[in-house]
Amino acid sequence: MSSFQDVQTFVRAVRTAPSLTDIGLVLKDATRAFQFDHFALAQRINAPNRLGPVRLTDFPDHWVDNLVPSGRVADDPVLLACERSVTPFTWSRLDSIMPLSSRHKAYMTQARAAGLAEGYTVPIHVPGQASGLVSFVMAQGRELPSDSLPAAQYLACFAFEAARRLKLQLEGNDPPEGPKLTQRQLDCLVLAARGKSNWVAGQLLGLSGGTVHKYLEAAKTRYGVATRTELVVRALFDGQLSFADVMGDSRRDG
Repeated sequence: MSSFQDVQTFVRAVRTAPSLTDIGLVLKDATRAFQFDHFALAQRINAPNRLGPVRLTDFPDHWVDNLVPSGRVADDPVLLACERSVTPFTWSRLDSIMPLSSRHKAYMTQARAAGLAEGYTVPIHVPGQASGLVSFVMAQGRELPSDSLPAAQYLACFAFEAARRLKLQLEGNDPPEGPKLTQRQLDCLVLAARGKSNWVAGQLLGLSGGTVHKYLEAAKTRYGVATRTELVVRALFDGQLSFADVMGDSRRDG
C-alpha cells in the first residue's frame, strides 16, 4: 500500500522534473513502488485514435515500435474508452464502457501476449487542448494492486499536467493562466484534497454537505475538469493550493 508521503515524494519529483525524460523516470520508479509492472503516458491530438506529441512509456520495445507505424493504435479500445469516460477504469471493465468489436478484442489479445494483460487507466481531459491518458499495467497472471489505485490516479493527473506544461514551455508557449477560485471554493477544496467527505468538510466549515458539493462543482466548472483529483492538481500547479494545504491533515475522515 502506498503511503501519502510516498505519493507526495513522487508528485514533487514530477513537478520539478526538468525534462520529459525525467518525468518518465519518475513514473518508472513510481510504477515499481506502487507494485505495477509498466506505465504509459500519452497525449492525444485532435483525431481521437492517434497518439499525440507527448508519449512516455516503458512498454516492451517491440510493442511500442510496431504500434504507431502500423496504425494498430486505431484499434486500441483503451484510447476509445478514454473518449467516453472521465473517471479511471480497469481494462477488464472495457466492455462496460463501450461495445468491443472483434478488432478491439484481437488488439487486447495481442497486448496480453506482449505482457500487457490488465491495466488501470486514468483519462485526462483538458478543455481546448490535447487530452490524454496515463495507464499503469500488469503482466499476465498478476492482479492490479487495489490499494495503490488511489495513489496511481493522483500521480497520473499530476504527471500528465507536468508533462503538458513542460511541453508547452519547450515549444516557447507559457501555460495559460488558470481561473481564480473564491475563498469558499478554496476552503472546500483544501478539505477535499485531505480526503474529507462533503459532510465532514461541511461540519468543519459550518456548511451543509450539499453546499460543499456545490462549491466544489463550481470550482470544477471554472477549471473545466471532470474530477476532484484533476481540480486539486490544477490548483496546486497554479499556486492556489500548496502542498502544506494538502498535507495539513492526511487522515481520511468521513
